[in-house]
Order: sequence, then C-alpha cells, then structure tokens
Amino acid sequence: MARIQTKTASKPKRGASSPESLSADALEPIKAGAVAMEQKSLGEFGPYLAMRPLGRQVQESLDGALRDLAPGGVLALDFEGVEMMDYSFADEAIGTIFSRMSGKEYPDRYMVLLVKDDPVSQALLENVEVALAQREAAAIVVPVDDLGELRRTLADPNADSDAQIDWRVIGKLPEHLVETLDAVMKRGSATVRDVVEALSLESVTACNNRIARLHQLRLVRRKAAIVPEGGRLYCYSGVF
Repeated sequence: MARIQTKTASKPKRGASSPESLSADALEPIKAGAVAMEQKSLGEFGPYLAMRPLGRQVQESLDGALRDLAPGGVLALDFEGVEMMDYSFADEAIGTIFSRMSGKEYPDRYMVLLVKDDPVSQALLENVEVALAQREAAAIVVPVDDLGELRRTLADPNADSDAQIDWRVIGKLPEHLVETLDAVMKRGSATVRDVVEALSLESVTACNNRIARLHQLRLVRRKAAIVPEGGRLYCYSGVF
C-alpha cells in the first residue's frame, strides 16, 4: 500500500472574497477558543506491545482519555519507549478507536499520532496503517519535532503565524480525499464553495460528499457560520 505524501499546514493570510461566492472570508467570523490537547504515550504499557488482550487494555485507556476531553479537544498519541508492536495489538488498540470515531463515537473529539523520524518508529507505524486500512479508517500523523508548534497552534487558533506543521495521512484515504483535505488545511477555514474553487471542481455536490467523508473520519472540523444575508453555512477547518 502506497504511503500518502507529506503535506504542510500553515496559518493562512486571509484576503477579501465576494459574498456571492459563499466563501469563508465573506462570513461573520466565529472566534475559536483555545483547544484542549492531551498527550498519551503507548510506552506506558511497555516496550513490547503484542496481542489483543493488551490491545484491549490500551483501547479502554484511549477511550477514557477521549471521553474526558472537552469538545473540540485533541488527543496526541506517541510511541515513545515502544520497540515492537504487532498487528493484533495495533488493530485492537488503535484501529478500533479510529473506527469508532468514524462511527460517530467521541463527537467533536480528535486524535493524531506523533511519530519520530527514525526506522523503529516508522516500522511501528506500518501495522497501524494496515489496521486502519482494513477498517477503512485514516489518521493524521505529525512529527514529534512539531509537537511544540502543535501545542501553540491549538492554544491560540486565532493567532497569526507563519509556522508550519508537517503532516501526512495513513490508512485508507483515496487520493481525491487527500487532495481535498490538503485544500482545507492550507486555507485554514473553508466552505464547500471555497474548496470547489481551490480545486477547480465542477460539482458542488461531489465536493460536499468529499468533505462530509473527511468529517466522518474526524480529519476535519465543522462549524456553523453566519451568512451576512441571514441563515447558516458550514465552515470546515483542519484538526490543527
């Protein structure tokens, strides 16, 4: 299975947009508050993670951590101290959680994976990727080196910054959905119309289906915004 290419998320500099385009720029802004982020390490459960019984124990721990998060919160899961992880453990501990998220459990809670750029960490991620793909789920992976910037971004989502966070997706996500996710992440906040224009798509309905799937997989956030003429419209943004 081919790995999905690394992307970069940055805070955009917003420009003007005509109201009739139904762009996020034309909507009354909704100020985002600080987003809670909790970090959890799989190394708490030992260096060798194998078999479903241990995976179930970790699954229950992650379940509790997600339920304890405030709405909008992010759980960052790292692999610090782990030397080996088999498929059964990865599926039971991590695959199940992401599958539940796409099944509408843990509403408005998100989870990202923090990984070092070394051979051991990348090898650990392989079984996670297979488990996610088997469950038709996907996860955002962020380098551990970007953890500080991730914390700052979540602590003040409205801050202007040129900082960049590298990210990629593992699991099962078709290329057209990766393209759509990248467009949302680059813009910061986007309506369906914004994404249609950014990607030069012909169908608003098809684009809406793309973003709905990303939201179901908990790869983007969704908020209702106020249209100047009255009414509401959904705006989508990245997890960070």
